[in-house]
Amino acid sequence: MKLAIISDIHANLLALKLAIEDLKKQRVDKVLFLGDYLTDGENDKEILKIIKEYGDYVILGNREKYLLNYNPKLKDYSNYRTISYTYNNLEVEDLNYLNSLENHLTITLKGYKILLIHGDEYGHTVDTIEALFQEYIDKYDFDICLFGHTHKYLKEEYKGKLFLNPGSIGEPTDGPSYKYVILDLDDLKTTLREFKVSDTYDILEQNFKNTKYYQDNYVWSELVLKSIKDGRDYTTPFMKIVNKKIGNKTLTPLEYNEIWRYTYKNYLNNILK
Repeated sequence: MKLAIISDIHANLLALKLAIEDLKKQRVDKVLFLGDYLTDGENDKEILKIIKEYGDYVILGNREKYLLNYNPKLKDYSNYRTISYTYNNLEVEDLNYLNSLENHLTITLKGYKILLIHGDEYGHTVDTIEALFQEYIDKYDFDICLFGHTHKYLKEEYKGKLFLNPGSIGEPTDGPSYKYVILDLDDLKTTLREFKVSDTYDILEQNFKNTKYYQDNYVWSELVLKSIKDGRDYTTPFMKIVNKKIGNKTLTPLEYNEIWRYTYKNYLNNILK
């Protein structure tokens, strides 16, 4: 039995379509989605349509949780505009679908107990990946753990259990190639499927820059595009700088957005170039 494992799409419809067309050729039996499908672009409804059509097992990511816990009081802050844009772009039936998904699932296939979990619950609170693994072992009963969130491919055995992260199909940070994984449960062989970002980046960039999302979220969009092109994470370091500048201060949207713009200008000059 062959499983296609896809995670962290982040509204990159072009990359998702590459994966879907490829997995059809690979004759997979089941398709598993591990979260973070939306919010970094304008293709949210199209993404959800594909997931509903092809996903045999689907769980929530932290981006979907943000949408389900949407706070309209934050809509004018630059760091929340991407969430607000996506929330307003979805219909009630889309939100109802997200609300029907679980934070994690444990399924049994071919005699293996398989844990599907996004990874955000502990991913930012542990010092090492082994500590993350131990957290899951202590809390869940499984033979195989499939997780995402880091945007980096990983396959590792730990205490007799297999941990597998397919990397990101939409915003990879371990090199400029879109990634998903096929896991064959008959022999536990994994096949990393990759697509060079450079082969389709010009089309992606042109389409992205012609969207209203890009116009309304210029700074974040530029960081996302740069991250995809280089296969590096530029958004997390940027947010760390912004959060450090703000500290514990309570700011108005105007004050916050000024820091956001100023930080981006310096970040662009000092890091991106």
